[in-house]
Amino acid sequence: MLLKRIVVKVGSSSLVDESGALSPTKVDSLVQQLAALQQAKYQLILVTSGAVAAGVGALGWNRTTLTMPEKQAAAAVGQSILIQHYQASFANQGIPVAQLLLTRSDIEDRKRFIHIRNTIEPLLHHGIIPIVNENDTVAVDEIRFGDNDTLGALVSLVAAANLYVMLSDIDGLYTANPRTNREAKLLQEIKLITPELWEIAGGNGTSVGTGGMKTKLQAAQIATQSGVDVRIANSSHPDILQHIITGKSIGTHFIADTPLKKKKPWIAYGTRAEGSVIVDTGAYVALTQGNSSLLLAGIISTTGEFLEGSVVKIQHKETTIGKGIIHLSKRDIDKLLYKRHEGEPLPLLPEVIHRDQLVLLPN
Repeated sequence: MLLKRIVVKVGSSSLVDESGALSPTKVDSLVQQLAALQQAKYQLILVTSGAVAAGVGALGWNRTTLTMPEKQAAAAVGQSILIQHYQASFANQGIPVAQLLLTRSDIEDRKRFIHIRNTIEPLLHHGIIPIVNENDTVAVDEIRFGDNDTLGALVSLVAAANLYVMLSDIDGLYTANPRTNREAKLLQEIKLITPELWEIAGGNGTSVGTGGMKTKLQAAQIATQSGVDVRIANSSHPDILQHIITGKSIGTHFIADTPLKKKKPWIAYGTRAEGSVIVDTGAYVALTQGNSSLLLAGIISTTGEFLEGSVVKIQHKETTIGKGIIHLSKRDIDKLLYKRHEGEPLPLLPEVIHRDQLVLLPN
């Protein structure tokens, strides 16, 4: 039997009790479901929130008044509490676990991205469940994922998962906010993430979480573009994971798109752009309709600061249409654009961004 690989992300609101403290009962319930899936020959990766909530609960602090350094301190205390609960609960099921703490920069660097993949593979092969969380103790705005929904989607990309499940305190994506609109209807299957869906998604998460429905939609886009099916479901439903893998119509199911090839998913969603190149209409048509590389002739100007080998955005009329790995630095491109403006002859240049290292982004 071909092993299926599932990434399960659980939010803070699904792990704490009414007081906001970590709930051993909820942790045990989740672990029992994961153990049953592993027994059924599924390979599992758990992406968990809850470190800050666990630390705040243990320290008796008020989460709403915490500064960023205090949140990082709470995460340092809470992460050990969280992993101890998981270790003890999984040990009762006879399952070893491993802890991976990541920041955005770990995913952005291609070598580190590969190292993470090379670490995950033997863990899964030996029946060890990786437990992944953002390294909140050191993560600041520049290196944060922002929420664990996005982290889970990127872990799905790294691990080449078949399915990404986001467990939360809501049943899925609705046509409106079900907490304030009784007419809201659950969207059970989504084949394409449209502008209308982005309008529906909005608002923040719960008081103990950071991810609202907008972040879940962003995560679903990352995962489906990488060829991974996505489910959003309510963690409070009994045996929710078993229902999902047996094909029960529960939650919201995002159908995987045709996956981007080779390293393009990483370029699209794993990297942070260092700057931008602005292209003319001719280049826009060639890129979007002709599967072409980006040539110097199509570039109008540049923004930001970037070196050769950096990832940059490709923009047309203030709209980002793609990203790619650029073969020239901003300084060199600007010099060439100046020479072109002055009518000087230009050297014969290869592609500024080769089509194999260029990815178009959905609107």
